[in-house]
Amino acid sequence: MRKKLLNILKYIIFLSIGIFVFWLVYKNESIDYYKGAFKNLNYFWIVLSVFFSILSIISRAIRWNMLIRPLGYKPRLYNTFLSVLAMYFVNLLIPRAGEVFRCTILSRYEKIPFTKLAGTVVIERMADLVILVVLAVVIVTSQLGVIITFFNTHPDVKARMTEILSTRNILIAVLVMAFLMALFILFRKFFMQKRQMQKGKLGRRLQLLKRNFAAGITSVVQMENKWLFIGHTFFIFTAWLFMLYVVFLAYEPTAHLSLQIGMITFLMGGLAMLAPVQGGIGPWHFMVYETLLIYGIDTADGKVFALIAHTTTNLIYLTFGLLALLIIPLVNARR
Repeated sequence: MRKKLLNILKYIIFLSIGIFVFWLVYKNESIDYYKGAFKNLNYFWIVLSVFFSILSIISRAIRWNMLIRPLGYKPRLYNTFLSVLAMYFVNLLIPRAGEVFRCTILSRYEKIPFTKLAGTVVIERMADLVILVVLAVVIVTSQLGVIITFFNTHPDVKARMTEILSTRNILIAVLVMAFLMALFILFRKFFMQKRQMQKGKLGRRLQLLKRNFAAGITSVVQMENKWLFIGHTFFIFTAWLFMLYVVFLAYEPTAHLSLQIGMITFLMGGLAMLAPVQGGIGPWHFMVYETLLIYGIDTADGKVFALIAHTTTNLIYLTFGLLALLIIPLVNARR
């Protein structure tokens, strides 16, 4: 009970911080100005943003199925698709919890061990991380001058980054890693002996869970078409990029911006999403409008764009995610 209360308190605190940042960003802005901006949007591009979002979710469902099939299961694509939609919905309520939730749903309706699904999710996240790093290197290299300008115009951010990456902090991190590795080596023998002593139902259950999780992780090795898996991973990020970029075209003050600017905005917004705040509310808006300011977009217009893009994305996830939660029991009623 104490752990649950601490988790609830943690989420309330992070959400409060996000709402406070959001309030700081928009506290001096006129509501009428935003009403006019939303009224004058070209909603064709907003609909296209929804289309790219759905494409990314379909691709993500197909990619997940590719990891599950080597385990000996053939989940129905519509169940995988609805599970991924539900994941986005839950992530808006509780950051990072959606991954567990989608495994729970698919395990229930497709009778696949949860731990095997959790292993495949680890592989998915690792693939996403690799692609994100590759894209970040490409974007940063092509827009290095812009990033330097960003830090030069924000000396407080530059000072914090310099402090975090100082020689002292790097040395401390290395020493901590060395200490943890030493502990691992010292106690490895003890844990191995303890593991061998585990007997009975609990011990066998733990070993089964471990094997299932390992099987989920190694499913990528047994996958038939690894290039298709990589292709889907690139496609998902491309769809996310265009999901944001077409919103530029929907709003007149940003309609002239290039795809390259969309890429750097996508990256900076992605960094803000690392904050453990529901939906990135607050930090995402700040990073996006400050990035657009470098490209000559007025602060007020940048804030409007950030609000439009963030609202569009989260309405998609809220609406379709909630529908997925309602639909998935119905489509599996006979089973």
